[in-house]
Amino acid sequence: MIEVKNITKTFDGATAVDHVSFTVQEGESFVLLGRSGCGKTTLLKMINRLIEPSSGEIRINGKLTQEGSPEVLRRSIGYVFQNTGLFPHYTIAENIAIVPRLLGWEKEKIRQRTISLMEKLHLPSTYLSSYPHQLSGGQQQRIGLARALAADPPILLMDEPFGALDPITRTSLQKDFKELDELKSKTIILVTHDVQEAFELADRICLMDKGKIVQAGKPEELLFHPADEYVKGFFDDQRFQLEVRMIGPDDYPALVKAFNHFKTRQS
Repeated sequence: MIEVKNITKTFDGATAVDHVSFTVQEGESFVLLGRSGCGKTTLLKMINRLIEPSSGEIRINGKLTQEGSPEVLRRSIGYVFQNTGLFPHYTIAENIAIVPRLLGWEKEKIRQRTISLMEKLHLPSTYLSSYPHQLSGGQQQRIGLARALAADPPILLMDEPFGALDPITRTSLQKDFKELDELKSKTIILVTHDVQEAFELADRICLMDKGKIVQAGKPEELLFHPADEYVKGFFDDQRFQLEVRMIGPDDYPALVKAFNHFKTRQS
């Protein structure tokens, strides 16, 4: 369980994250959603101490993250960067093996784990001797995910992991992400500005604006019971598609109602 309590971060007097509190349960997929500059990536980075908070506290399974070594903390948390973050001078095998090597795993255990992850992410093992620049963007992002999962951490942090991909590649990778058995028992916090992605992947969504939480809850709660006009307006452009996703194809009367509301908004 991840507990964020009254976290604030300021940079040169400007407040990026403003007294934010939330709890993520074990095994939950929690999405930080919001427009660029709302503080969601800063908040994510404070969880594994890539950025230190100005005030407040973060606990993982009851233990204060600010205590102890940040390096040890990061080795127990998987992190997927927006632009892969792969080391260009390392082979794919070397990139995936970074954390297991730091943890002192035996070479054969690392090799077996690497091959297993390549298979699960639908990548041929022949890529292991390649370098990142020899792979496509989607393949590089899969390698970034494999590296984050290599040591089998209980927590996975993801910063716009599919944001730099074309729509077709992004949809394919999201589908594989949802079906990956490696993620079934992991606690996941994902940052995105993509509303459809948030609704596709989240158990709960935390909508942020100007460094604060505007509303947090299940996707349907934010869609059908917005806390204020900002939340309502945030989803208006995609409301019809989101309502169809939430309602499901079998509820014909509700679909008709959603479509009529959509036509009214368009007129």
